[in-house]
Amino acid sequence: MTRHHASPTPLASACSLISDALSDWKPTASAAGAVVICATSVALGLAGPSQAESLQRIFAPPTAAERKAVLDVWAEPVAPATRWTVEDSFEDDGFRLDIVSQRVEGNRHFSAVRTPQDYRPGQPAPILVLNHGGWDGIEGDWAFELVDDCLADFFVVVPSFRGEELRIFDDTYQSTGEKSLINRDVIDVMALISGVVDNYPGAQDHDVSAWGYSRGGGVSLMLGIRDPRVDRVVNVFGPTDVLTYPDMINGVVGHLRGEEVSPYYGFPGTFVEAYYDGQTRFEELRMQLLGGSALHFADLLPERVQTHHGARDTIVPVGNARALDQALMRRSDMITSEYFEYRFGGHGALPGLDQRATRMLCADR
Repeated sequence: MTRHHASPTPLASACSLISDALSDWKPTASAAGAVVICATSVALGLAGPSQAESLQRIFAPPTAAERKAVLDVWAEPVAPATRWTVEDSFEDDGFRLDIVSQRVEGNRHFSAVRTPQDYRPGQPAPILVLNHGGWDGIEGDWAFELVDDCLADFFVVVPSFRGEELRIFDDTYQSTGEKSLINRDVIDVMALISGVVDNYPGAQDHDVSAWGYSRGGGVSLMLGIRDPRVDRVVNVFGPTDVLTYPDMINGVVGHLRGEEVSPYYGFPGTFVEAYYDGQTRFEELRMQLLGGSALHFADLLPERVQTHHGARDTIVPVGNARALDQALMRRSDMITSEYFEYRFGGHGALPGLDQRATRMLCADR
């Protein structure tokens, strides 16, 4: 798109003066940096060099101190969930599906729990968490769909995430609380796993798998990083890096301009807006972004990880999966580290995904 200006903007004039002043001599690194910031400001249509510079600082690689700060926060104890309640139950072909609720951080959180086929209390069984994508809640009967191979022997749980609906047939259950981007979703799921272990005799707290799509893929990865009970992760086109992804600044600038952008850029953009509006501090913003970026904690993922991504995905760029795959390849302790890229795949159905995921989840059992 071509832009027309009746006269140079003050910012463009300032950048031009800097460039002219440096044209006859070899600039220092700091001077060259100033030119880059000015050029970035003009190219992206930002308010001024200070905003361009702040974006470069916001999306800079994390320091060791920042990573430690995030890990320290994650290590802090979370108040245990309370008021576990079975709201309703359904049965189908030897499976029971319970709609359950509990209080997590003051919010009422609804989930679906499918028992193993012909479950008997005390019967040992692993747990599989299904983490959905999008922001509009989820259908609880999704849990009924995973019955192939060993999955019929799992507890399969479907969290709604806070602020969202759990829908089951003709009924809707509304979880309370403010919607989150990955961080508090993970807290909700960790509380759900604890609730299942406490209330279903035989549910194994040392054998938990997470399988998620899009946003839920990011949740599954972060769950594997933050919860030592999780030993297998299936990530389907989930975001892995909202901090240092190469095109993140451009996407966030589009959001700041009011353009329609993917949620992958839009949600970090809302965090940046809150920072510019004075609602959060710089350090808090950095922790928000880093805390939702599994790539920067790939060394803490469990030893079994499988990732799927479509090469033509326009929602979450495929570079997220490629970067994670490269990071996991550098580890020497992985039992399973598989990456499947689908040449013609987008942000939707990927042929053969279910069979590959089931094979990984059922291996060595």
